[in-house]
Amino acid sequence: MKWRARAISSRAKERANISFFIFIMFFAVFGVIVLTELLLLERPNEPARTRYNEDMQTWQGRTETGSEGGEPLPPANIPIDAVWQPVAGTRFRFYVYSAYVERRTVAAVRIIAATKTRGADPVICRLWLPDNRTLTLKARVKAIRENWNLKYSATYVLCLLKDSGVKPQETVGGSISVIASASPNRPPTNLLTILDTEPQTGIEETLHICVKPFHYSYARDEWLVEWFEFNRLLGASHFYMYNESLSAPVGCLLDYYRKQGLITLLPWKLPIVSKAEIRTEGQFAAFNDCLYRSMSSAGWLLVIDVDEVVLPHRERTLLALLTSLRASYNPPSKAPSAFLFRNAFFYLRWEDDKEATAPLTTARKTRRWATPHALKNRSKYALRPRDAVELGNHFLWELAPGASSVGVPTDRALLHHYRIACEFGGMNCLTVPSTVDRTAHRWTDELQQRINTERKSLTIACPT
Repeated sequence: MKWRARAISSRAKERANISFFIFIMFFAVFGVIVLTELLLLERPNEPARTRYNEDMQTWQGRTETGSEGGEPLPPANIPIDAVWQPVAGTRFRFYVYSAYVERRTVAAVRIIAATKTRGADPVICRLWLPDNRTLTLKARVKAIRENWNLKYSATYVLCLLKDSGVKPQETVGGSISVIASASPNRPPTNLLTILDTEPQTGIEETLHICVKPFHYSYARDEWLVEWFEFNRLLGASHFYMYNESLSAPVGCLLDYYRKQGLITLLPWKLPIVSKAEIRTEGQFAAFNDCLYRSMSSAGWLLVIDVDEVVLPHRERTLLALLTSLRASYNPPSKAPSAFLFRNAFFYLRWEDDKEATAPLTTARKTRRWATPHALKNRSKYALRPRDAVELGNHFLWELAPGASSVGVPTDRALLHHYRIACEFGGMNCLTVPSTVDRTAHRWTDELQQRINTERKSLTIACPT
């Protein structure tokens, strides 16, 4: 009996020792995790870059006191627009791209930026006015809502003019820097031109188009000609595009259209890892840069991808459609400022239409989903830029006070989405209920003529 008691006592001591060991190991592992989070997970933002490389479309250099060759930062009288520039001295990476006057929701300079989605570093703004006054402004950092809960997000920095004695209009033509609040006396490592957003007169009947950044060395140059010319037939007069990476033929094609004044093509080299750290190439920063960039010159802005076309079912142009839709509201002040179009996939793997009269994609591919997606699920939209505050991919997140958005019935218009592959891989998408929709044939003859004309010029401008 004594032996059995000693054995039980020994096993109890062993269990106690094991429990104590597990307890100690738990806190040891917990401590390592905490130290990693505090010390190793995120390094402070890189110091200033001091030289802009036109080929790489980015800043190069080493410190804010100069590069390895002693080259100083760009002086304050050389502001830059549409280049990702760093904010030094922050714990998390912080970049700024462009700056616009904001008069509607708040008196401010609105900056398109990218930084930590939650817990972003506090910053201030340094404002240089055209009359040589210099002011330091309070700033509010606001993540753009469509961020997929990734670590980094497209962001607004609102440089607040309240109590500064400066009216928004006075900032036009000035320049502004974003500075870490933790280092207010540190020399700025970014400098942005402040662009005006006041709508010009006579722009009501203009339609511009915005697309997300080109990436993965986008190479569909043959289709892109068709896409451009179809949208021009539908009334588009200007396109805003962002270049992360392009194939050489597409680069030449875009340069051809740019020289005609048809395209604003902007560099887009955001030094944050796409998809792993920020949603695809920071596309929501591009959408919202496009919104404010177009605000002074576009009566309407259409946000679509380069594999999508919005086709009206009664009118010949989108401008005629949008005018008709707004005119149906009484009083006119109640007319919506944005219209959402439902999406239908036209899979390119479906068979060609035997009634096609031209070799165009939009003429050959007429089979689509029988039931379009619901609104806000893959839909795209047209809006009056002056009435929008924040754009998303498939709908608008925020409109100016008093503005509204509505869906467009599918008997009036539909978003044709010419998709190469199924959304989730495989071939199952080809078995969904489908129907033939030959709406695009209304424009086929005229579209083919336009493409033939442009390709003759492209043969000279972009020889293979």
